[in-house]
Amino acid sequence: MSRSGHFRTWMLWLAAALFTGCGYSLLDYAVNSVDDSLTHAFLWAIMALMSLIAASVTSAYRFLFSCAFWVAVEFFFYIVLKALAVTDEIDPVPMQMALAASLLFLAGYLVGQIVYPSPFILRVPAAPNAPGTRRLYWWLLLSFIGFKLLNYVLLLAVGGGGTALEVSQATQNQGASYLFKIPSLAQACYFLLLLLAYKHGVYRKTALTMTLWILAEGVVGAARYSIVTTILINLLLCHLYVREVRLRYLLLLTPVLVLVVTFFGYVRNIELASAEVYLGALETFIDQRELVFKLFMARMDMLPQMAEAFELAQVGKLKIEAGMSYLYALLHAVPRNFWPDKPLLTAAYVTEMVMPGAFADGVNIYPSVMVEGYMNFLWVGPFLIGAVVASLSRIYEKALLRGSLQRQAFALMIFTFPMAFINEGIHSNIFATILYLMAIYWIWLRLTRLVVGSSVSTRLAHP
Repeated sequence: MSRSGHFRTWMLWLAAALFTGCGYSLLDYAVNSVDDSLTHAFLWAIMALMSLIAASVTSAYRFLFSCAFWVAVEFFFYIVLKALAVTDEIDPVPMQMALAASLLFLAGYLVGQIVYPSPFILRVPAAPNAPGTRRLYWWLLLSFIGFKLLNYVLLLAVGGGGTALEVSQATQNQGASYLFKIPSLAQACYFLLLLLAYKHGVYRKTALTMTLWILAEGVVGAARYSIVTTILINLLLCHLYVREVRLRYLLLLTPVLVLVVTFFGYVRNIELASAEVYLGALETFIDQRELVFKLFMARMDMLPQMAEAFELAQVGKLKIEAGMSYLYALLHAVPRNFWPDKPLLTAAYVTEMVMPGAFADGVNIYPSVMVEGYMNFLWVGPFLIGAVVASLSRIYEKALLRGSLQRQAFALMIFTFPMAFINEGIHSNIFATILYLMAIYWIWLRLTRLVVGSSVSTRLAHP
């Protein structure tokens, strides 16, 4: 049997075992009416559907870094592990409603995954005839440096305190958050050069220098997402174009990534770019090793927030949108000066209801795409949005795996799709950010065409 067949068989056996556990827990609940049994039944079923979603991808090679992979990571950490950690801290009914919504989302995603299967991964060996010229190389390099310098200038202009929250609040004043999306185009330049390095074997030293720059910048700014995704994106491109990355090797790397996320999440709330703070935090982590897992799990807060939203639903305080929030997501770019009654984002609305004090301070909780689905179409909503996200995943993977260089570069800008959608929902900042990035990326590509010539630009735009 091929490795592909082995992976699928193991996943199907795992799903069968987990569904057996689900059935046993349901039987125990029916006989003894124990709330914990129903919670465990939901968790068994969620893990079983995660296994079926993995099996639908057919092989470990295709599963690694696919959208199904990120869905599995999301639900394993944010739902399954978190539920086991907080079962005694949350009322059982809203907890079970949150788990039921998660189960329906995964069922919808599985159906969508079957209807819209993942595209085959194309291996493209390194070739000297890269679709570019020296003019393109210098344009990408100077654009990268220019956008990075623009980011530093904007940071100096808005000021802000020493913690990540204070810097974030400073950048959001007077619409500055949208200005800070423009320097994100430095990522597009980096990803294009990185693709040329992995896919065509050119500009490798420049790509390595940029990678080290981004990692160093991430360490100074405690940008944990930037550090982790830069490492994983390089692993993905190695997986696609150089050598297959085995799933077990990624599992061995997981503790290191968890440490990075936890460590920089800890120091960013104290003071950025402080050697004294960083060394002190490192000593704390060495002395209190159990703190790493506690802080990591504390960040996995989506399930408690979902339960809070469903508590509102229990008492009839969660408004039903009847599909309008998805329309509002498309209209979010309209300034509030022209639309004073523009509805709040889903996360902002739930935060205002649950934690009005935190909302006044500019903090949002993320009740998830599942709660948003319920707010629109009740219990049918999580299933439907699961199927929609699966279809969007198919479009994303086609761009990432089989698209042109410029499409692949943009897909890498929203790496880990669809995790952010699952956390924040469709009517969210993440959706608005993607639309905004698409617009400024399109403008930059038009400018690139003028600088490097239409023939080179055309080769970038075709697989």
